[in-house]
Amino acid sequence: MTSKHPPRIATWLLKHFGSGPNNDTVLGDLAEQYMHNNNEAWYWRQATKAIPISFFREIREHRGSTAIALLTGWAIWILCALSIPHFVELFFFGEWTAWFSPVIGGGVLAHPLSKWAEYPYVTAFVLEVALPLMVGAMSGWLVARFHRDQKTAVVLLFAGSVLLMNLLSFARFLFGAGTPTVSVFSGPLAINAATAILGILLGGGLFRDHSREVIN
Repeated sequence: MTSKHPPRIATWLLKHFGSGPNNDTVLGDLAEQYMHNNNEAWYWRQATKAIPISFFREIREHRGSTAIALLTGWAIWILCALSIPHFVELFFFGEWTAWFSPVIGGGVLAHPLSKWAEYPYVTAFVLEVALPLMVGAMSGWLVARFHRDQKTAVVLLFAGSVLLMNLLSFARFLFGAGTPTVSVFSGPLAINAATAILGILLGGGLFRDHSREVIN
């Protein structure tokens, strides 16, 4: 016996990644039609088609604000990428004096980055998980905050642009480095990119229940 409830995963994807003010209406229409045909494959096709269709419609109808959102996201991304590592570095290694003066007591203070090599596991976690997650979350949150009306579309667009840049950088690295080097760094680079995208989606609020936001 087939369920009268639409497939939960497909519904979740459309609910959180569908763009535009009519997304709830689309969800309701699909659920109503599903109650009549009980066709899960049909529902999956309609839900997965609705996500890119609504995304490109939002981008096309709001070209100006979308371009501003993309530029804003990258400006914030670069700013965060330049500033957050220093705070993370201080958190893990406690080199507060590096902020005030490169010279202490007449001697040159060793740059705290030299300590990264002493903690390989901490370094791997920070570079592959902590930093991209923090930078992505901060960037995604601010992009969504500045463009609330098109939040889902602009956050997805920004995340897609970051993914594209990572793919281009990896392709350049792939052709420029030898096979042994690629095999060593491909995993960390993939984790870094995936964590950054996850951070953007989390910070942009795409995993939150939008219905609660409307009610409040």
